[in-house]
Amino acid sequence: MRRSIVVVLSFVLLLALAASLALTRVRNGPGLPGGTTEVSGLSAPVEVLWDSAAVPHIFAASIEDAYFAQGMVHARHRLWQIELFRRVATGRLAEVLGAPALSSDRFLRTLGVHRVAARAAALLDPETRRLVQAYVDGLNHQIATWRGPLPPEFLVLRFRPEPFTIEDALAIERIMAWDLTAYGGDLSEAAALAELGAEAFERIRPRDPPGGTTIVGGERGLAFPTRDRATDGSAGAAGPRGAAFDARGGAAGPQRAALLRSAAIPHALVPLLEAVNAVRASNGWVVGGERSASGMPLVANDMHLGLDRPTLFYLVGLHAPGLDAVGMSIPGAPSIVAGRGGGVAWGYTNANVDDADFFVERVDPADSTRYLTPEGSEPFERRVEVIRVSGREHPDTLVVRHTRHGPIMTPVEARLDGELVALRWVAHSDSSTIPSVLAMARAPDVDAFLDALKGFRTLHQNVVFADTAGGWGYWMAGRVPLRGGGARPPVAPTPGWTGELEWEGFLPFEAHPHALAPEQGFVATANNRQATDSIGDLISSGAWAYPYRAERITRLLEARADHDVTSMHEVQLDVVTLRGFRHREVAAEGFRAAGAPAIADSLAAWDGSTAVDRVQPRWFTEWFAGVRRALAREVWGTGGGAVWSSAVERWIDGGLPDGVSEAAAREAIAVIETNDASGGNDAVSRDATWGEVHTLHLDHPLASVPILQRLFGFARSGIPVPGTGNTVRAASSSRTPDGRYRVTHGASQRHVSDMADDVAWFVLPGGQSGYPGGPHSADQLRMWLEGGLLPLPLDRAGVEARTVRAWRLVPGG
Repeated sequence: MRRSIVVVLSFVLLLALAASLALTRVRNGPGLPGGTTEVSGLSAPVEVLWDSAAVPHIFAASIEDAYFAQGMVHARHRLWQIELFRRVATGRLAEVLGAPALSSDRFLRTLGVHRVAARAAALLDPETRRLVQAYVDGLNHQIATWRGPLPPEFLVLRFRPEPFTIEDALAIERIMAWDLTAYGGDLSEAAALAELGAEAFERIRPRDPPGGTTIVGGERGLAFPTRDRATDGSAGAAGPRGAAFDARGGAAGPQRAALLRSAAIPHALVPLLEAVNAVRASNGWVVGGERSASGMPLVANDMHLGLDRPTLFYLVGLHAPGLDAVGMSIPGAPSIVAGRGGGVAWGYTNANVDDADFFVERVDPADSTRYLTPEGSEPFERRVEVIRVSGREHPDTLVVRHTRHGPIMTPVEARLDGELVALRWVAHSDSSTIPSVLAMARAPDVDAFLDALKGFRTLHQNVVFADTAGGWGYWMAGRVPLRGGGARPPVAPTPGWTGELEWEGFLPFEAHPHALAPEQGFVATANNRQATDSIGDLISSGAWAYPYRAERITRLLEARADHDVTSMHEVQLDVVTLRGFRHREVAAEGFRAAGAPAIADSLAAWDGSTAVDRVQPRWFTEWFAGVRRALAREVWGTGGGAVWSSAVERWIDGGLPDGVSEAAAREAIAVIETNDASGGNDAVSRDATWGEVHTLHLDHPLASVPILQRLFGFARSGIPVPGTGNTVRAASSSRTPDGRYRVTHGASQRHVSDMADDVAWFVLPGGQSGYPGGPHSADQLRMWLEGGLLPLPLDRAGVEARTVRAWRLVPGG
């Protein structure tokens, strides 16, 4: 009997041990591969040399083989991420997530990225098709030969990935480009304009400040005047920035606003789109050799995205005849998107190009299958989308209509005489940016790099660059629509049946804002306005970032003439808020009037630092939010509504009405003291520092399921971080009900290159692995938090000196 019990207990313990080992394997993923592996699909042996941070350097005899191996390592570390990208881009989430994702799929299928990607794939030039196919083949080979359990997300959702295609890669490119359109922001502005009318909307709308720092040929200084060039009435047929129209002669009003809001992104889709986020906001600058300690140019870049697990980027080195590059790659696509090549280093910031317009279409009253145009009526193009839904026997069917402008994003609104909204968007064209990206990584010098940059089609970016011959500069890339009459991008949707503001082509690449080795010795970009000239007015309707980061970077670059990698990285880590520094005295007056002299004195003496041990950032942030609420109440009434931060800036600059600053201070005091008095472990002290309330959350789509979070540790949270949304070290956050600030956006990577050196420097806010418990899932996080960069050498000797494991891939299998 005793022996039987021992046997049973031993068996139970073995089962528990096996389960524990299996769970550990699923959480941690496979280790770094080594030795020799036979691979079908290669033309010659390939070596993959892993460094201590699990960054692979791929040495191949051809670029095709290098991209094949890149597909393999991407799949090995980021297979779930690639699958998620594909399902978002192609509108196939409900197949694995079930009915809750159906509204997201219906929206994405309406957008039609998958449809356009298929057309673009058919038009790729033979060389690009061959290279992208090599990458896809490598990815598929890794999936087909997978050993052991798939990543935990596949196990939880109980499915296996099907083979990937070139069309999938091009669809991922487009869904990233779509995110740059600021679709939701455009809809919010248009709806606010329709509901409030032009006069009230002028008070709350976003616009760039005259006198603010621009990228090229611009004005400088923080004493922005209160005048606004955007009210000069130069918007053509649409009125100032696109005044609300109504073809019936009545007010546009709430009905038009309701129609626009019906095109909103489904709530469930927002966090998934954040995981596929492209370069929305960023810092990027280039310093010429005359301001460099080495005598050669330097490039620095940190792109600001949603901070998720895993991060968007994957570091890799690619080495083959005609290709030597290290830097950021995007799982699901070949090559390096930004970093350092053998000849050129480069980085991006979002250019905020308004590359999409809404057109209100009108159904033909005599025939509901047709819509009105200036030449009469035309038939809607119709397509049927069949959406499979996990857990349902029958699929969902969606009928999508198109006009000459693009897909219809809203249902017919009967109260508006059958009006609906179509989206015209640059990336709905059949071209691709992938050929340009592939060529940029191989460019030997600035001239070749600019030739490659001309091929940017679906994305728009401010690009800084430098080469090993000492050339350097900046050029804005991407298509800028030219609207009828030379009009600025409109806010209100244009009536589609009148012919107004139709696109008449694109701004020539040579006319894009640019600067090659300007006299000041550097170019700094931080999503601010490119230039004050008329070209700038064609780019955006005023949705550039307020130029605080650009101004701060400019000051720091001007402060010395011997920059090096260290000084460039120090600028990336700067946490001074010029917004807080500029408005601190107004805030202090409010707190003094509210009977809080100690807070007032502290703010008045504040140097603008948002370090984790400071208290002033919390008080100022609450005060600024109170001023914003006051403006919302004045414009929208007690119900409130959207008010853009640049409007708050204008209001403060123009002089706040009596009592507003004091009222905002009283609100801030009440909010903070209420949280302090709430009791319990979650209470936030009145004297809490910025780091105690301002914490980073690295999220994952499945982390919201408690048992999955406990098993796999998908997310990390509660990490104190400095900065705000307008510091160079960006940390955008949202306020939670308990008085804390949840940081979800910031630098998705940092990169610095000195063109005098064969080593480039990088860091990610996490790591290479997509496995939540893996040793390389967060091993770069401490360095990202505390400051520091990883060296990625270009030469083989430097790579071998950092190699911890070698993997040899040979043809066969």
